[in-house]
Amino acid sequence: MIEKIITLLFLLGSSLYLFFAQHLTFGTLGSPKSGFLPNLAGSAAVLLSLVLVFKQIRSKKTASNEKVDWTKFIFIIIGFVFYITILSNIGYLPATFIFLFYLLKVTDTSGWRNPLLIAVVSSFMCYLVFERYLAVPLP
Repeated sequence: MIEKIITLLFLLGSSLYLFFAQHLTFGTLGSPKSGFLPNLAGSAAVLLSLVLVFKQIRSKKTASNEKVDWTKFIFIIIGFVFYITILSNIGYLPATFIFLFYLLKVTDTSGWRNPLLIAVVSSFMCYLVFERYLAVPLP
């Protein structure tokens, strides 16, 4: 039951997002304007949430009374808040490395090597793509 409620809330939120994105000019495929990406993202979100709603309606799955462990979710939210607060103070590259490493350790506690390697490579690749190749200044 909770999955259906969350999916309906996501459908409502993405519909509102798409409604407000309609106020921006779309442009064309050859010459996109400011509303091009928001309209495409909103349309995709509405379409995917509708697919989920219909899948859940057709499903005959019975409700289970399993207890949900919210500790990982809470730690992830704490990580996001921490990332937002340190991003402007220490910069993109170290903040993203710390954030990715933290998330990988919170969600998967099997060793230190893999989370460390993934965090270093991911943050460095994002830096290369945006800062070097696209010439977009990072915070």
